[in-house]
Amino acid sequence: MIAVVVPTIREEKLKEFISAWRSLFVKHRIVLYVVFDGEKPRIERVDFRNDPNSVQIVDEFSLEHVMGKYSNLIYNFNDGVRNLGFAKAYKDGADIIISLDDDVLPEGDPIQDHLNILNTKQPISYMNSVDDIYMRGFPYWAREEAEVVFSHGLWNGVYDFDASTQLVLGTPQPHHRKMPVPKGVLMPVCVMNVAFKRKALPYYYQAPMFGDINRFADIWSGWEVKKAIDENNWAMVTGYAKVNHNRASNPFTNLVKEARGVGMNEEYGKDEYFKLYQKNIKLWQEFLKKS
Repeated sequence: MIAVVVPTIREEKLKEFISAWRSLFVKHRIVLYVVFDGEKPRIERVDFRNDPNSVQIVDEFSLEHVMGKYSNLIYNFNDGVRNLGFAKAYKDGADIIISLDDDVLPEGDPIQDHLNILNTKQPISYMNSVDDIYMRGFPYWAREEAEVVFSHGLWNGVYDFDASTQLVLGTPQPHHRKMPVPKGVLMPVCVMNVAFKRKALPYYYQAPMFGDINRFADIWSGWEVKKAIDENNWAMVTGYAKVNHNRASNPFTNLVKEARGVGMNEEYGKDEYFKLYQKNIKLWQEFLKKS
């Protein structure tokens, strides 16, 4: 079972999203989990595994129905609310979970691209100097060293910059990198285009965002999941699946939202907040174990 999770607060944007992705959802027999953010977050589940010519059945689930006594693990009014979709997909038995934003469009078949790379083993102890082919001297034993459990996709169009960078540089188009992330190395993981295996989800809990802490849910959860991937001798890769991101958020609004988090990010783990985050990760794992 392949699940796609997308959070939204915009009905019109969601319609455009589903229209653009529908053929790929049918092709890959996707189960779509739309997380509606708001005062009372809820899920709509659409199963594309049936006859594509039939009427799609939409099932609805409340926060309490999915999470029960663990409902406090879901923080609303931010994109980390997608934890609710992750939780429901996991409970439904998803083998692969793909996370997308409602303003990304497919380029080619990014679902297949994610699936292809998740079906490989990659080096984590050695880094190659080029894409796709190993150079002289790269150890043969390392070429299929570790199971890929997490695929971080990239974007064409509008890249995921912080507010300060966007205000200074606008929206440049950086060079894409396609590679396994070496063991012991962390990287920014944007959750608008990622795919991961079921076994990675206990370590991939989007960090709580509330009050004046915002826009770091996916960054900090990315660091935590990469640490766990290293500990389990698994592999994370980046750049093998691309989407088109066509909306730039307001950098002045983001500058305010990111203000506190930027300092916390520079000294990750030192703020009192991170005690709550680590506690919630343990509760998240407890919840998934009981699911």
